[in-house]
Amino acid sequence: MKNTSSFHAISALLALVVACGAGQEGNASTPAALSSDARTTPHLDCGPVDFGQPAEIEDQLDIARRSICRYRRIEAALTAGYHDSGLACEPGQGYHFIKDDLVGTTDIRQPSVLMYTKDGDLNSPEWIAPKAAFPEPPSIFGQVMHSEDELGLWIVHVWVWKQNSNGVFDDHNPDVTCP
Repeated sequence: MKNTSSFHAISALLALVVACGAGQEGNASTPAALSSDARTTPHLDCGPVDFGQPAEIEDQLDIARRSICRYRRIEAALTAGYHDSGLACEPGQGYHFIKDDLVGTTDIRQPSVLMYTKDGDLNSPEWIAPKAAFPEPPSIFGQVMHSEDELGLWIVHVWVWKQNSNGVFDDHNPDVTCP
């Protein structure tokens, strides 16, 4: 844990760790943590959200949401091995941080990319797979990943953290802006 000079910053960090169930085996969030009031900002609540999808997909989205709860702040993602992708802030998405050893995975608990605001708040996860290694697009959450030709990737954005009025699987969220 990094040293900070602010007691409030440390208290807030400890509240987040408890709320997300960090350090527990298996799932990152316990039922008690999901009901925690550690943060009151609506898009930072680890509890379930109705995405308007079929029940099986809703369950998967809920698992993904609870799994990324621990990354609600960029510092946690950096500590876990995510790094800046080098891409500029993408309007409708944010800043992309990637964990190289998760590229190509379709594990709903482990996204290969996390997108953040300029202030370090989580926007949403993204799963990517290189076209060179995957001649056919992988599927996740009942969605076939689509092509991002410019980057040579298959991708799917999954707005399980910050709600997207365009839909949970839309590439762009009108509420995400870049500086």
